[in-house]
Amino acid sequence: MKPNVLIPMAGLGSRFIKEGFKVPKQIINIKDKHLIDISLDCLDYKDCNLIFVLRDEHVYNHHMDELLKKKFGDDITIVVLDQLTDGSVCSCLFAEEYIDNDAPLVIHTLDIEFRPVFNPHVMETLDADGLILTFKSNSINYSYAQLDSEGFVTKTAEKKAISPNACVGIYGFKKGSDFCKYAKEMISRNLRTKNEFYISPLYNVFIEHGKKIVTEGVDKMHIFGTPDEYHFYKENVIQRIGDKPIALCADHSGFEAKEQFKAILDERRLEYIDFGTILNKDCDYRDYIAQAAKAIQENDCHFGFGFCRSGQGVNICANKYKGIRSALIYNEYAMEMSIRHNCANFFAIPSKSTDQATLARYLRIARENSFDGGRHQIRIQELESAI
Repeated sequence: MKPNVLIPMAGLGSRFIKEGFKVPKQIINIKDKHLIDISLDCLDYKDCNLIFVLRDEHVYNHHMDELLKKKFGDDITIVVLDQLTDGSVCSCLFAEEYIDNDAPLVIHTLDIEFRPVFNPHVMETLDADGLILTFKSNSINYSYAQLDSEGFVTKTAEKKAISPNACVGIYGFKKGSDFCKYAKEMISRNLRTKNEFYISPLYNVFIEHGKKIVTEGVDKMHIFGTPDEYHFYKENVIQRIGDKPIALCADHSGFEAKEQFKAILDERRLEYIDFGTILNKDCDYRDYIAQAAKAIQENDCHFGFGFCRSGQGVNICANKYKGIRSALIYNEYAMEMSIRHNCANFFAIPSKSTDQATLARYLRIARENSFDGGRHQIRIQELESAI
C-alpha cells in the first residue's frame, strides 16, 4: 500500500491575521513560492497519497482546494472541516476513513523547511512502530523526544526541553491504524497539553503499549510558523550571495584587497556596489561601512564585504548597525561557520593576511553554504531583538 501523507491545515492562523496578512499563511508568497511549496519540497512524496485537512472558510474565501489540486494533482484527497478542533490530533482524525489501514502514515505539520529531504517510503521497511524527525535545540518553543541508550524514544513532551532532540514536525507511523487507535485513546483519556491534543505526546501512548519509536536527525531546520519566524526566514534565511548586489567597503589598507575582490566578482558576473574608498589614500572606514550597512538595512543588498588591515576594525564597526551580523573571516572554516551557525550577512576581511586566491575561496564557500537554522535560529533572533 502507498504511504499516506497527511497535512493538517485546519488552524485559523490568528497570529498572521493580527499582523495584517489577508491570506492563509500556507499561501503567503516568498520568492515566487508559497510557504506550503517550501514545506512540501522537504518530502519526496512521489507515489504517496496526499491528504489535506482544510478549514471551510479557506476553501470558500481562498479556493484552497482548487489551488492544492493545481499544485499536486486531481488525485489528492481533501477533507474540509466546518469547525475548529481541539488540536492537531483531532484534525488528523477527521481523515480517519483514508488513514485507518495498514499503510504507513506520515503527518507533516507544515511551517517548516528542513534538509535532507525525507522519503515517506522509508516507513515501509522501518524496524519500529513510529519515527520522529528531530533537530538539536534547547528552546521551550518546541516538542522533544527523550531517548534511551539504544536509541529508542522513552518519552515525548510538548513545549518542554526534556532532551536535545527537538521534533521537526514530521511524524511517522508504521500503520495508520495504530495512529487512529491510540489517538482515540489519547482523547478518551483527555491527555491534553495546554488544553490541546498535540501529536508529539501521542507517542507516549504508543510507548505505554510497548510500541517502539525511533528518531532520525536533520541537518538544516527552519521554522516560519509565527510572523516573527516568517519575517526572519524571509529577510535572512532564503537570501543568497548574488541575489542582489554585494555591498563593498574598505579603508586605505583594505583598498587593494577590495579591488582584487571586485575582479573576482566581475569574472563571475556578480553585481556589487562599491561604497569606497575609491582612492588608495589614508582614510577612515567608518563612513564607508555606514553606507554599506544602510544598503543592507534597506534591502538594496543582502550581503557585504569589508576590508581593512586586520579586519577587526571593520568587524567592530559593522556590528554597531542594527540588522548587521558581521563576522571576522580569518580562514575558510570561519567563513563557513559564520554562515551556517551565525547567519552572517557581513564579512570583515583582513587584507594583510588575505590574497586573491583566498578571496576566491571565501566567495565560493559563501555561495555554497546557507544558515543551518534550528537551535542557532533562536539565538540569532534573540540577539536581534536585544539590539
